[in-house]
Amino acid sequence: MPFDPTYPPANAEIESAPLRDQFNSLKTLIDAVPTPDVTQVDLNNAIETTARNCDSVAKLDMVSGDADVQTIADKVDELLEVMRRN
Repeated sequence: MPFDPTYPPANAEIESAPLRDQFNSLKTLIDAVPTPDVTQVDLNNAIETTARNCDSVAKLDMVSGDADVQTIADKVDELLEVMRRN
């Protein structure tokens, strides 16, 4: 039986056989989705192009008269430095 997204109808009594068929149909659809072949090289390339690669992000190096803004700017610069070391 193919998957029927309208089953069971609202307020219907549940019967085990049709519901089991629904789950089996869903499993068949899920199993048909191809599994990607991920290699270590793919993972390394993905990591190098993610947010962990922040080399192109310039430090703020700003001075603000507002102490809260200065604290935030300093923390952003500190975070960039830590990320570049890892």
